[in-house]
Amino acid sequence: MSLKILTAFVMKFLFLAFVVGGASAFLATPLNTSDPDVINILCPDQMDGATRDHEWITREAIRRNIRRFFTAHPPRPDFFVPSEATLTELYHAYYGSTSSPTRFIKAVNSIAASNVKADSSAQLRYDPAIQADGESLEELQATLIARYPQILTSILHDESYSAARALLGTSYHSIQKFYSHSTWVEQGNVGILEGLGIPGSDLGNLAGESDNVCTSCANPQGECSANVILGSGLSTGYYEYEDEVGASFLIPKPPTGGKCSHGGALDASASQPAEGGINKDTTSPCFSPHFYLHSYAAEMAVEATDHYLNVILDAVGEEKYRRLFDLYFGSALSICIDTTGSMGDDIEAVVDQVEQIVAHSTVELYILVPFNDPEVGPLISTSDAQVFLDAVRSLYAHGGGDGPEMFWGGLQMALKATPDYGSLFCFTDADGKDGELMEGLISLAQQKHVKVTVILSDIYKKSEQTDEGGDTKLVTSVEEYQRLADSTGGLLISTDKFDVSDIVAIIGEGVETSTVTLESLAEMTGSLSVSLPIDDSILDFEVRITGVLSQAMLFDITGTAYDLTDKAALEATAGVEVISHTGTFLAVRFLSPRHGVWSLSVSASVDYALAVSATSSLDFLGEFALLDPSPPHPHYRKTEGRPLTNTVYYLEVTLVGHLESEVTRVSKVEFVDKSGTVLREIAYAGDVADQMYIRTDPLPDHSFYIKLFGHVSSGNMFTRMMPVLITPVETSVEVWASLQDLSAKPGDSASAKFIVTNYGLESFFNIYGTDDMGFLVNVEPTRIYLKNNQSLPVIATFQVPLDATHGTVSTVIVTAQSEKQTQSVNSAIAHFVVLPQESDFEPPTCSLVNDPICTGFNFNGICDTLQWSVRATLRDTGSGLYRVDAVPEGTTFGVSDFLPGTTADVETYYTATCCTTQVDIIGVDGVGNVGKCHIDMGVVGGLIYDFEVDQVGETWLVLHWNITPSDYAIDYYDLSINGVPSQHITCHDLYCRALVTYVDPCSFQAFNLTPVFDYHGTDMAGFPAYTDAVTLDKEPGIPYNGTEIDATETSITISWHPHPDHVLCSFEYEVCYFEVGTDPSSGLCERTADTFYTMQGLGECEAYIADVAALSPSGMQSAKLEFYGVTLCDGLPRGRGADSSLNFVPQTTSVALTWPQTDATSYQVCYSEVGRTQDQRACERTTDPFYEILGLHPCKAYATEVTAADPTGGRMLSGESYAVTLCSGMS
Repeated sequence: MSLKILTAFVMKFLFLAFVVGGASAFLATPLNTSDPDVINILCPDQMDGATRDHEWITREAIRRNIRRFFTAHPPRPDFFVPSEATLTELYHAYYGSTSSPTRFIKAVNSIAASNVKADSSAQLRYDPAIQADGESLEELQATLIARYPQILTSILHDESYSAARALLGTSYHSIQKFYSHSTWVEQGNVGILEGLGIPGSDLGNLAGESDNVCTSCANPQGECSANVILGSGLSTGYYEYEDEVGASFLIPKPPTGGKCSHGGALDASASQPAEGGINKDTTSPCFSPHFYLHSYAAEMAVEATDHYLNVILDAVGEEKYRRLFDLYFGSALSICIDTTGSMGDDIEAVVDQVEQIVAHSTVELYILVPFNDPEVGPLISTSDAQVFLDAVRSLYAHGGGDGPEMFWGGLQMALKATPDYGSLFCFTDADGKDGELMEGLISLAQQKHVKVTVILSDIYKKSEQTDEGGDTKLVTSVEEYQRLADSTGGLLISTDKFDVSDIVAIIGEGVETSTVTLESLAEMTGSLSVSLPIDDSILDFEVRITGVLSQAMLFDITGTAYDLTDKAALEATAGVEVISHTGTFLAVRFLSPRHGVWSLSVSASVDYALAVSATSSLDFLGEFALLDPSPPHPHYRKTEGRPLTNTVYYLEVTLVGHLESEVTRVSKVEFVDKSGTVLREIAYAGDVADQMYIRTDPLPDHSFYIKLFGHVSSGNMFTRMMPVLITPVETSVEVWASLQDLSAKPGDSASAKFIVTNYGLESFFNIYGTDDMGFLVNVEPTRIYLKNNQSLPVIATFQVPLDATHGTVSTVIVTAQSEKQTQSVNSAIAHFVVLPQESDFEPPTCSLVNDPICTGFNFNGICDTLQWSVRATLRDTGSGLYRVDAVPEGTTFGVSDFLPGTTADVETYYTATCCTTQVDIIGVDGVGNVGKCHIDMGVVGGLIYDFEVDQVGETWLVLHWNITPSDYAIDYYDLSINGVPSQHITCHDLYCRALVTYVDPCSFQAFNLTPVFDYHGTDMAGFPAYTDAVTLDKEPGIPYNGTEIDATETSITISWHPHPDHVLCSFEYEVCYFEVGTDPSSGLCERTADTFYTMQGLGECEAYIADVAALSPSGMQSAKLEFYGVTLCDGLPRGRGADSSLNFVPQTTSVALTWPQTDATSYQVCYSEVGRTQDQRACERTTDPFYEILGLHPCKAYATEVTAADPTGGRMLSGESYAVTLCSGMS
């Protein structure tokens, strides 16, 4: 067993992390406490200490769980990640610094968003069984238990992770509310209620209907303490407030005088006996009478959320757990393809090229959806490349013939299977005949952030098509395909029987995982010039242009030009990779680009589109939200579907990778249309954080992209764009249904309510409904008339077939479209879940056939010398066993005669060394109930855990660690540094600290600590522990000996020597240069690890000032080395520089020259301003080996020549150089 797994288990049983802090409320979301609508509710000036909200609690619990998962499944033996690492830092530590955590963060955010939705949705926000109010704990437990199999089966059977995240977030909300709304904390409990929400568990002693729980507080409002009767049954507070919709949900507080209230400024029951309240939602006594218990309740909520996720992990296993959080390095290759008769040649080409893509890409999930007419599918979703290739090779062209095909049906099936932040490629040569699905599927693709690229060949059009039943179908064509691509950030590639070899590289690019969008422009004509900030986190970037171009020139920060239309020149240029270059499409990548602002100029006489993407770990997610200050819990309510025009929102920005990319400032948000025109500019002056809420201006009335701007530590600007095209509308469609309404057993029916609201012109609205599994049988009405600000319900009816598998999830989309305003269209997206035919809340049973024995061998150093084995029998008589596993992996694990669904006994056999003393043999039934045999032979003795660096200096570090008790005494610890034995450390306590000295500054240090025990008089080494750290920087010294080593008419190459103290550190250098006489702030700065640099894009015959400063790894900067350089031109002497015998000291209007003493009797000194002709020189004679040239102009370069004459007047020698007079303020 590995040390990492041992350590993980020790930490699980011996270590309790307690993390508090922050600056937001334990409500649904953080709130801007300066907002007038919030001040009177939360009284921010009264807040006492750090507070937490549902979003933070959810992310923190997932962060802890992911860290523990990574530690238990390390990618390499020396894997180490600090205990306080952020979500993005965890991801980068595990998958590499260049990998993008955006999909992972989106998965975490979607769970948090579903949690928040429980405070927004009309069917959830008022329900005491969701919110843990009104002494409804039995109902809360029943609701959680009923949802539990839906979460598990949606993962185990359907692998519908989007639905699972939504269900999980809703359960998290109730679990977390339990700790802030119940009396669990007040009753003195120091641990969590582990059975909360778990089938087969109960809540213990609950207060009865007539039991007194609370006494009155001194005042109905404000702080209240000791008002919970100790020893009373577990209870929650009553919460009453005025709300027309909530009135049917709220439970009135009994008049007995012994029940608790929720309490706070919004609770009307707080003034009824017993007065006051018990909620711990915030640290403000204005809102939370028990504000002083907030940190305890928040920590318990984190631990309970973490525990619930552990149960999920046990049930679904390692691989599906990774999928739940999109934890994988590669991406998905997702293809939907038309297989009708006219596609024969194209299918052959796709097959050929897909084989190349599979061979050269990092793909972890393959998706294939063929579509014909009228058939769609079957869906192929596999992680096995061979299975995918076999399916692709089996494609053949057949059928069709009537023109339009089932394009949107194919897209619908592929979208469901494509992971969030994936790319989907659709091949067709025909119109789509099922266009009524279009609006809803665009909304679904945008919600999932899936880029859809449509590849068209030889398309022909028909305005409408009638099927055999006589129903008119809505036919879509190129215009709608273009809208699909624009709306999702994909491309429309339309050629005459396209050459797939030209776009194979683009499909390959679609599976890359670290791509961010810098710019996206569409439907452009004429000339265009755009700036492209390339920040320090960008490893490479790619320019894609679709259309026939007249010219396309890209300029780097020095002005160096790249002609994007010249394929041969690009291919011959170092650092440039041509991905595709045809008459209508080009894709060019620039590797290791210079950081700074580039510019791109394009012109064309026909329409063209432009997209610039980059490989970077810095990205952002954006969601629109409205401030909802109303009870029960004020929060920012996420917008579902498209946002509304002329409405002020809060833009929730999740800044991904900002710590690693050293973001120092977020400056503004822009809303820009497809042509790049800025429609709204919103300044931001707040702090940089993982999440920021930025108040917008009223949204424009036409489509836009969201761009975020800021700066990184180097001073370079960054910009990122969300590729989703936001289209504000004047209609909303909301799900007005409970989770119970959106589920049914096989053979049963269900109905769910959706609410359509019109905020625009009065109009008839057409209503469309679809779902990918065909459970939706009816939507009524299909046409409604709405006045301005009027709402009406729409009822969707579902019928689940008898043969449907429980856990199947169908994605439901209901769309409303105005007949007067065709752009006023919106959709609501929900998930319908098939329930088990029979309820099964009994977990599988597990019994051990024998007891393992490690007595005397469960000690570090000897535990690997003895193997133990155990046999266990698993059985489930309900829904049957679905999965059998053992955690952690042992030496062997065998399972006999197991078929998923069996109700017979399943025998297992497990072996491991005595280094593995805690094991779970797990059985999971068909609805996700978990049963296990837990083997616990105690913690391995003498095992080091929590080995970390405590303090760090330039040349020293302090280490600390714990060790479990052992029967064998520690002799000493053997410490190795960077693989080299370093020292023996003596410590006989269970907690130790050690000072390590004489290590190099600003360097990576890897430590292996091996305990050495006294084993019957001989030394016995145990398993080592690993940690690492980077020592602090030394303050950088100024570089010296700056020299110009080469020059041309447009460039100057300079070099310098590093400060002698820098030999131990890896320093960068910042080179800044500007033309003499110009504002230094207009100059250019770049960083380099070399001790030389070429200044490019300079003017001929111009003088430049260069500053070079050393930068330490932590960003400390030295003083600047300053020197001059002059580009070549006619009249400027060659051979100048370090070899010249002339020395000069410049002043503002003069230059003092000196040279070595010779036998010469006189010297001729000639000088002229650089760039002047030979006859414009001035010459003077002197008998001294020095001369001061007077009357010069400031900030000018002068060429100088000194000629020595012998007594006869003959020329003895000549020296040439140049000098630059000082500018005002220079020294």
